[in-house]
Amino acid sequence: MLGRKIVAEVHNAKAFAARLQRCMDDIGAPAQIRERAALLSKMLDIPKHEANALLEGREFPAPQLLEQIANEFEVDTKWLSGN
Repeated sequence: MLGRKIVAEVHNAKAFAARLQRCMDDIGAPAQIRERAALLSKMLDIPKHEANALLEGREFPAPQLLEQIANEFEVDTKWLSGN
């Protein structure tokens, strides 16, 4: 049961990251992940390592951060989260 939950969380983080990357593309963010992470970090006022983890799909944002990201990019939280 725990294994399925972990797989679901990884899938959600990857789906989220793909959509976040799409949002970054839409605003003309640099292609390099390091530069994207720096930009996202400034946009959201989060540490660069957290921005990097979100962009690479290693981490799924907490509900409040998900809402903040959705507002920043003017997208629906359900779409952004992959639901």
